[in-house]
Amino acid sequence: MHFEQLQYIAEIGKQGSITTAAEKLHVSPPAISKSISNLEKELGIQIFRRSKTGMVPTQQGKAVIKKAYEVISKIHELREEAKLQETLAKTELKISCLPGLTYSAFNSLLKLQIDFPEVIVEIQEDDLRKIFKDVKTGKCDIGIIASNNIELEEELDLVYKELALGSPCILVGKNSPFAFHEYVTPDDLKNECLATYKGDLMKFLLKSYFSKNRVVISSNNVEIIRKAIIEGMGIGIAFEEIFKNDADVLNGDILIIPLRDSDLLIKSIYSIHANDKPLTPPAKLFLKFVQDYWG
Repeated sequence: MHFEQLQYIAEIGKQGSITTAAEKLHVSPPAISKSISNLEKELGIQIFRRSKTGMVPTQQGKAVIKKAYEVISKIHELREEAKLQETLAKTELKISCLPGLTYSAFNSLLKLQIDFPEVIVEIQEDDLRKIFKDVKTGKCDIGIIASNNIELEEELDLVYKELALGSPCILVGKNSPFAFHEYVTPDDLKNECLATYKGDLMKFLLKSYFSKNRVVISSNNVEIIRKAIIEGMGIGIAFEEIFKNDADVLNGDILIIPLRDSDLLIKSIYSIHANDKPLTPPAKLFLKFVQDYWG
């Protein structure tokens, strides 16, 4: 078994194609195909099977591919550690978040700057599938998402870690009629206007649970939504853990009211990163601060 063979099966698992994997690795398809055949003979198992959609890992193959990712990650980690001091001064940290999760990320970045003031940070909001793609292709280092374990188990080339559990709630201004409610139900909200973040998760929530409500404002700008809620233009739908340390919640301008008697899915908040790209020390510290924020 050679390290190159592990790279080959990892890339094929990611791309679903020998041809595409060969292009990425700058190796001829026949060379990769022969190398994989030799590895399968050595291990005594079939790692991939051909289908109309490309190369699909077998159940045994999935286990081998996961191990390959772990080995590749460890090799990269060793290389990263070796050159850390040399490259730290020009380290970049690119983060992609679902709308609504950026505030916690920003607060964690403020703490990160104390320990790593030289790190250049880029942060953006996007939908779930785009974040998956950007993390896998190296366009961003870390994704902060709301998802479930089933979705993430299908992503063989991602490492994920649960940071917090999201409980459904509504966000209202301090002068809202709901301000003194201990909790609300979906029936209580059936005639209410909503102010919502853009994104796949919110589209799912609106379609599944609030399809009859009027959305008065929809934006991917956190400040606009926050202002709309404070001014009473609409009610926000969110997960309590995401906003419990929000500045406007802490000063009383926005109130969190639990949403009960609903089959609204409780989602977990996860961090994700590419399986073949280990986290740098700044990235690890950033995720610690994010988890502490929700702890």
